[in-house]
Amino acid sequence: MHDNSKRKEQSFVAVDCGAIPKEIATSEFFGHVKGSFTGAVEDKKGHFEAANGGTLFLDEIGNLSYENQIQLLRALQERKIKRVGSNKEIDVDIRIVTATNEDLTEAVENGSFREDLFHRINEFSVEIPSLEDRVEDLPLFADFFLRKANRSLGKNVEGFSEDVKDIFRQYHWPGNLRELQNVIKRAVLLTSGNTVEKEALPKEVYRSKESNVNVDNFSKADYEKEQIVKALKQSNFNKSKAAKLLQITRKTLYNKINHYNLDL
Repeated sequence: MHDNSKRKEQSFVAVDCGAIPKEIATSEFFGHVKGSFTGAVEDKKGHFEAANGGTLFLDEIGNLSYENQIQLLRALQERKIKRVGSNKEIDVDIRIVTATNEDLTEAVENGSFREDLFHRINEFSVEIPSLEDRVEDLPLFADFFLRKANRSLGKNVEGFSEDVKDIFRQYHWPGNLRELQNVIKRAVLLTSGNTVEKEALPKEVYRSKESNVNVDNFSKADYEKEQIVKALKQSNFNKSKAAKLLQITRKTLYNKINHYNLDL
């Protein structure tokens, strides 16, 4: 989006909201002036200023504290910020892109996420399916992460064995792309030949082929219906909690409920 926009010549700044302690989030987002608090030994430009004219990507926005949500909403509405310790307003012109694994609609309902902020950032939304729901894309991602791991580790692994490809297709990937990337990097590190073999994979990746399938590691069609019903009962039929138990998205759970015609 950034590289193909009119802002491509300006900065793209990515921020992991889940990694910012709420006590310093204001400074991280808006910057501070020297002496504004203990440890502020020099002026600091925040993420909003750094992205001015470009794009600010807020990953895991659902992890922001309620107080920080208020500050973020004000900055988005007014397109102005103030560094901590300063009275000077700074105009900012940025595109905001956000992402989250949380169900923000449910978060709004239970009061942990501000409804006004939700509507402010939800001008246009794209729901990205889990890796389990787009298995046809898996080879593309696997090859991409293989090349990336080769560059990072200084290796030249050429591909995956047919056994490994089959394991990848059958595994349910609860950690989605991050898990796939980590699994492939580990496998490349442990591979001495030209091809990644099963022995280089973590056991949990191919353990799903075994007959003892449980809620934390189900993927076989024969067990899905039973595990879905079990998770729903365990969560008192709260679909969001059941989806977390099953390590799938709520949308995937709804699709499977409809697929099995479960009368709930």
